[in-house]
Amino acid sequence: DIAVDKSGNAYLTGETRSADYPTTAGAFDTSLNGPDDGFVTKLNPTGSVLVYSTFIGGSSIDTATGIAIDSSSGKSDAYLTGFTSSADYPKTTGAFDTTHNGLSDAFVTKLSKDGTALVYSTFIGGTLSDEGGSIAIDSSGNSYLTGSTRSTNYPTLSAFDSTHNGGLDVVVTKLNASGSALIYSSFVGGAGNEGGQSIAVDSSGVAYVTGGTSSANYPTTPGAFDTTIGLFDVFVTKLNPTGKALVYSTFIGGTTVAQAFGIAIDSPGNIYVTGNT
Repeated sequence: DIAVDKSGNAYLTGETRSADYPTTAGAFDTSLNGPDDGFVTKLNPTGSVLVYSTFIGGSSIDTATGIAIDSSSGKSDAYLTGFTSSADYPKTTGAFDTTHNGLSDAFVTKLSKDGTALVYSTFIGGTLSDEGGSIAIDSSGNSYLTGSTRSTNYPTLSAFDSTHNGGLDVVVTKLNASGSALIYSSFVGGAGNEGGQSIAVDSSGVAYVTGGTSSANYPTTPGAFDTTIGLFDVFVTKLNPTGKALVYSTFIGGTTVAQAFGIAIDSPGNIYVTGNT
């Protein structure tokens, strides 16, 4: 994933097996920790210099899948999410969950402006497989995660749906600005498989999620664009500010396979979704 701050610096995150992936002096972690590490690399506006570049990982497999930048008040802190099999993935004192829970856990990690330290870092997960797919930040510094889980005990709070529905479920989780507590966390899903691939947040702190689903009973709302699934459909779901209800939820697809990988919002509140079919 990639993000850009107000000054035009680019922030790249992903996964590497290269011990010689380029890092910068003083970065949080300049050594590869396991077979696969996450990384965050910040490039200057002309793409000519690394501002900072760091590994983030533990002794097993770590994958970073989403990044967002807080550009408010001159900040440029990077928030990333992904999934980790490393019990020793770096976490911080006082974070929501400092104990690895299962096969793989989602994580949310906030990196300092200069890339030298973690502001906070937390696991989020249950006893099976949990994956963070995308992250967004609101104006108060709260972070919003979407992804997927097989864990029936994935942590929920003030949820639209506190019960795992089967297979892979979408998760939508809002963390407070210090990374110490959940504000809300919910399953969204049906009897088949679905995953949250991208999330966006508007100026009112309302989350919009997209991805793909095979569940004919994935929750939709009356009057939505399409309430009938094909073989595998895109979904677009808008939660209310508390995370306790759906504002709207719709399928988008045809008779075979369609899946979305990105979502964005414009200032009037129109939603833009992209993927493949």
